[in-house]
Amino acid sequence: MSKTVVNVLLLILSIGLAVAGQLSMKAGMNKVGEIKSQDLKHPVDLIGRVVKSAWAVIGLLLYAISAVFWLVVLSRVNLSVAYPIVAAGYVVVVFYSWLVFKEPVRWFSWVGLALIVIGVIITAQGLKSDESNESNIRKAPTAQVAVAPGDVSAKNETGLGNTY
Repeated sequence: MSKTVVNVLLLILSIGLAVAGQLSMKAGMNKVGEIKSQDLKHPVDLIGRVVKSAWAVIGLLLYAISAVFWLVVLSRVNLSVAYPIVAAGYVVVVFYSWLVFKEPVRWFSWVGLALIVIGVIITAQGLKSDESNESNIRKAPTAQVAVAPGDVSAKNETGLGNTY
């Protein structure tokens, strides 16, 4: 299996677990009910209410497992590529919220989600293997210095003279 395929699978797993965690936490908090300012005055009672909700606890666990896979992704993929792809999870969460939780989603939100999908598709092009992408990557120019034999006053790549 190629490195690119493994990276894509790890990203999908991390995002999928995060989405499942968010949806589970929402299901659990729907049962807990709205948290009001007076609830914050008694945090132990509030935590007790949340912990009694199995869905909220499962959601937190899924989200934590997602974070572990995210660390693996970060060790393998540039953050500038991986992080924008996380936005795919936003689309899934909104669609699921609309479909299952019956939350209203306005037309302009659907347009925004379509733009997110387009952005994710474009950004995902950075996941291609390094070999096929090498010619498209901009590299910082390096200074080329010609040194005459025996010239100790030549400057190094930083533009600074030799310090020895």
